[in-house]
Amino acid sequence: MKIGITAGDPAGIGLEIILKGIPSFLSRAAWVLFGETADFEANLHRFAPDLPWSPITDLESVQTGRLGFSSIGNGPAVPWGQGTTETGRRALAALEAGGQGARSGELAALVTAPLSKELVGPGFSGQTGFLRAHSGSARAAMAFFTRSFKVVLATTHLSLRDAVSSLSRSSYVDLIGLIDSEFQRYGYDRPRIAVAAVNPHAGEGGMFGTEDDLILKPAVLECGAGGIRVSGPYPADSVYQRAHAGEFDIVLAPYHDQGLIPVKLIAPRSAANVTLGLPYVRTSPDHGTAFAIAGLGTAETGGMETAFEWALELASRLEGTKT
Repeated sequence: MKIGITAGDPAGIGLEIILKGIPSFLSRAAWVLFGETADFEANLHRFAPDLPWSPITDLESVQTGRLGFSSIGNGPAVPWGQGTTETGRRALAALEAGGQGARSGELAALVTAPLSKELVGPGFSGQTGFLRAHSGSARAAMAFFTRSFKVVLATTHLSLRDAVSSLSRSSYVDLIGLIDSEFQRYGYDRPRIAVAAVNPHAGEGGMFGTEDDLILKPAVLECGAGGIRVSGPYPADSVYQRAHAGEFDIVLAPYHDQGLIPVKLIAPRSAANVTLGLPYVRTSPDHGTAFAIAGLGTAETGGMETAFEWALELASRLEGTKT
């Protein structure tokens, strides 16, 4: 099995946590890292001088037991902590190279290190949206995997006002269908999906808002009638704990922070961002570039190691469902 890793923004902690976190995974797959040569060498010298690695010119030469490195450029190394449009350009180039390898089928999975959307440039909405368009997928969704439960976001990087106003019955029906089909594609048998309410107490019969009664509930009933194991909407102040306790497999959150706060409280540094809807597995750590601590050697590797672990597991699950 071959798995790609993108370097992310080279001014951030991405290369540090990749190189410090990868050693225990080298024997479990053939890994290839996409990045700029000088950035890779600077981080290798600083954080992992004894790491076994080999430069590669094609994905056929990637070997288990050694990190393969595929260079996307030979410019000078960038300073740690100083994100610029150049570091954004390098991050995007690595993402494009890794995405191409995954889209071609040569890579079973892609693990992406953090980048800054602002530095990549106008029109770049994030790695999830980029990889969806790059792979030609009709739709994609951002999910967060912990060992006890999963969260899928109905909306991502929108203001709260815009997120709530963008919700619709049709979008929920479509997303619930995607969640069910994707989890079954990964070998989860008829997953239990809980829909988290938008309003306090799920609207309390319309007293605190009508979105739950007029948008979410009809979508749940429609999908349930079609055979999907979905229920709700449930008050958000209790449904995540219910999922963590084992009552549900997945919670569908209406907006970004509602879904991410319980994930980061319950599974700090041990949750992975997973993209649903791509033809290949894509994971990433659930944190950002952390420019403020880049180069100090203090970055924790737990998030990246979790992304490696889920890439391995989901790619194996996908292979298993094809046999």
